Formats: sequence, structure tokens, C-alpha cells
Amino acid sequence: MRLGGAPPKAGRSGGEIRSLNTVRGVAALMVAVYHAPVMFGVAHTLPHAYLGVDLFFVLSGFVIPHAYADRIAGGLPLPRFAQLRLARLYPLLFLATLAGFALWSLRAATGHAPFSIHALIGLPLNLLLLPAHPAASPEGVAFPFITQSWSIAWEIVLCLAYFAWARWVRRGAELLAAVGVLALGLLVLARGDGDGGWTTPTFWIGGVRAFAAFWLGVGVHRAVRGGLALSGAWRAAILALAVVVTAYVTLIHHTWWWADFACAAVGFPAIIIGAALSRHWLLENRLGDLLGEASFSVYLLHGLTIDGLSIGLKALPHLHPTAHMGLGAAWMAALVVGSWICWRWVETPLRVRFSRPRAAPALAPDAVAA
Repeated sequence: MRLGGAPPKAGRSGGEIRSLNTVRGVAALMVAVYHAPVMFGVAHTLPHAYLGVDLFFVLSGFVIPHAYADRIAGGLPLPRFAQLRLARLYPLLFLATLAGFALWSLRAATGHAPFSIHALIGLPLNLLLLPAHPAASPEGVAFPFITQSWSIAWEIVLCLAYFAWARWVRRGAELLAAVGVLALGLLVLARGDGDGGWTTPTFWIGGVRAFAAFWLGVGVHRAVRGGLALSGAWRAAILALAVVVTAYVTLIHHTWWWADFACAAVGFPAIIIGAALSRHWLLENRLGDLLGEASFSVYLLHGLTIDGLSIGLKALPHLHPTAHMGLGAAWMAALVVGSWICWRWVETPLRVRFSRPRAAPALAPDAVAA
């Protein structure tokens, strides 16, 4: 590894790094498949793909400074920053939560889900990005209508923390990352794995995961922006590490606490470094662009499709394993296409609408005269 050289070139527009879009899209799809064994007719799919959430947080820690560091240093106000981040994350989450509540209501009315007053109370709490009571669902899910919302809640908290750091501190990101990694390591050692955050009792664990990964991403961005470059040997090492991490996440059913920790603390930051500095066509192509564009919708909406289809699947006669795998593949394709349509016609228009600067209040005539 050596220092020097220019920062990575911009992608398609506005400083976008296309290779990171591909990473984001693949990670979102892996998380979706992890939650979908019923679609493939198996007990488990990708055994450790829950770690994809840690990859998302590292990615956010890189992308937020990439997009906003200079603007914050140049005087971007906090209300405007918060508006831009909420416009990116909240509208689709709001609509998805309402859709999830409607689906839960239908399932409860037809006897396919238990009714709970705590679930009703959980709706306004979840819309405020607060976890529901553990009794809102049999599994104690913090956000029972859109399970993945727990990570969005923590991301918004970390975005605000980043603004404060970038405006008034601007140093010590590596120390914050080190503290987060230490806390994460102790937590994973005590629990035996890196999962947690999606239930109300473990919601705080999601905060530890998010804190460690996000500040690792900020540290990676500072290194890349500072002129970090990779020799051929380091590129080969990162590629080999990416293969090992992918194999563990997707193929290895046994869980080692140290492997979960190593993926989050070492593997994912290395992958982001490699992807950010790579211009390889395997990471920069139209399919990767499409997956990146669809990624947020894939991440938020896949649970709705699984819950909605699972009732019908139970009514089907027993399917041959090959047919069930084909059904799962068809679901994946439909999820990506549907999510891209959602990105194009729902997510993007809403983001544009709610990102518009607020018009300054008109002055009264006497105030103008004064």
C-alpha cells in the first residue's frame, strides 16, 4: 500500500462512484435472499448475509463525507442537511411502513398473524423511527411492519452525528472508529455472533454495529481522499479477502464470532477501499448501476413481498426442489425489476420533491419599505 496519486474519479455524475453502487446493490440483494428461504423451499439461504447491514453502514460512512464534507465545511446549514438526508431515506420508508401495516392488518383479520394492541401503538412509533414494544410481534421485532427500518433509524442518527463532527470537530474519526470496533468486538465475543438490532431488546446492539461500521467508513473516506493508492499486491490481497468474506457470508453455515467480527471490522472496509479505487468493468456496468438504483427499494420492500407471497405458497402443493429454486429465482428477478420501477417512479420523484429548498418567507410591504 502506498500514498499518493489522485482521488478516485467521479462516476456518472456529481462525483458518484459507480463501483460502490454495484456493491450496494449486491449487498441489498444478499440481505433479501437471506430473509427468503421460504421462496426457495429451503431452511437457510445465505447463512451470514445479515452482515450485509454492516457493509451498508461502512458504505454510508464513506458516501456521506464524499457527498457532504465540502458542503458542510462551506456552511451547509443543519436544517438543510437534515432535509436532504430525510428526503433520501424517509418517504419510501413512510410508504413502506404503511403498506406493511396494511398487510399486517389483513393477515391479522384472516387469522394469519396475531393481533396486538402493541402493534397498533407500534405504527406511530415506527413512523417516528422509534422501536415498538417487544410484545408488538411474537419475535419482539423493533419495526414489525418493515423490519429493516431499525438500520435506517440508526443511519439518520449517525448522519446527524457526522454533521456535528464535520462542522465543529473534523479530527479523530479514526479514534471513533477504533472505539466502535473495540465495543463491537467485545459485543460479538459475548454474544457469539454479529447479529442483532432488529428486535426491540437488541436495538441498542444495532447502534453499536452502526457506530463502528459508519466511522470505519468515514476513516476509509479520509484515507482515499488523502491520496491512498493500492499497489498490485494490495489489490490482489483485497480481492482475495473479498472472496473469503463472500464465501463465509454465503456458504459457511457454522458461525464463528471472530469471523463475524473480522468481516465487519476488516473485510468490509477493505472491500470499500478496493471498490472505491477500482474502475474495473465488473463493478462499473449498467447491471451494477441498475442494482444500485434499486438497492434501497430492494432493502426496504423485500420483506413485504415475502410476507405477501408466503400465504399463497403454503396453499400450493409440494413443489419439486428444482421448481422451488426456479420460483425463488423468479422472485429475485421480479424484486429487482419492481424495485427499480419503484426507484424510478416513486422513490426518485419523492426525493426530488422533498429535497427542494424551502422558499424564504415573503417580507411584509412595510418591512420592505423599512
